[in-house]
Amino acid sequence: MLRLQLFDKDGHGREELVRAIGVISNDITFDKWAPAIPLGTRNLAAIVGRDVITELDEIYHGDGVPAAEEEAAIARAQQAIAMFTWLKILAPLDAQHGNAGRGKVLGENQHGMSAVEQYEDRESIRAMAYEATDALIEILDGAAWSWWTDSEKCRHRGGLLIPSKEVFDEYYVIGSHRLFLTLLPMIAEVQAGDIAPIVTTAHMAQLLGGDGLEDDVRLRLLDLARRPLALLTMKKAVERLPVEVLPEGIVQVQQQATVKQKLKAEKSAREAVAAALGADAERYLQLLQDAISALDSSDGDADYYLSGPTVQSKGITY
Repeated sequence: MLRLQLFDKDGHGREELVRAIGVISNDITFDKWAPAIPLGTRNLAAIVGRDVITELDEIYHGDGVPAAEEEAAIARAQQAIAMFTWLKILAPLDAQHGNAGRGKVLGENQHGMSAVEQYEDRESIRAMAYEATDALIEILDGAAWSWWTDSEKCRHRGGLLIPSKEVFDEYYVIGSHRLFLTLLPMIAEVQAGDIAPIVTTAHMAQLLGGDGLEDDVRLRLLDLARRPLALLTMKKAVERLPVEVLPEGIVQVQQQATVKQKLKAEKSAREAVAAALGADAERYLQLLQDAISALDSSDGDADYYLSGPTVQSKGITY
């Protein structure tokens, strides 16, 4: 039998679940969770990479004593996996399944949750799963272990004008390491399709490599290029990603409504926010194009500094 990754070392799976989740009953049995834990692990691996899970698992099941940072990373990974797993088994735990079919049994003094309460409960657990994932990535970035910096997810940052969550936050606040990793393919797509044709191959190499331009000129061009890059990336994110994974407030829909009403409101909110992001980005793309033209015609002496704050498009509530 294959061992579970990051759980049940020396048969202490139940204690690990209780410690990871905290608010769950202390009398849970691990055998009901074990079949779903590999599926929760897949959710985390999809964000941080399967190779990271493998490295943490080798430390977890190893004979040596993990360092403090390694223990912290394992604890956050366990927490994220436990939360993702909890989401998968909530529905089966709420019902009893037997030969007579499916039923729901409540004790004498128990009351079932309303549909809205169940939805809010699930969203709270999902938020905790994402928060634990963010905390894990923050530890990985801070420790800078070679198996993390050389991992597939980190390698995707190479060659990007926005290489980190902190830089992205300067132009559009996402506040999430998890979301930044999710956005990496979109950042690369926008950079190649919308920014690079304007900047040109030669200047792109100068921006990424730092050679061939004065420092102040390079920083100004980077600023001009990163603004539309961040906005267009968020536009694609709003159009493509589930609302649940986006920062709170970008696309916000009231919960006191039917499923059909929510879906309709969400579609309208997505379209409105994406249009606003696109309009802002178009203005910055034109400024970038003007700056590149001025640079090519004046050998870098033109003043193309963009003054004023960046306007971040707000979410829309229905």
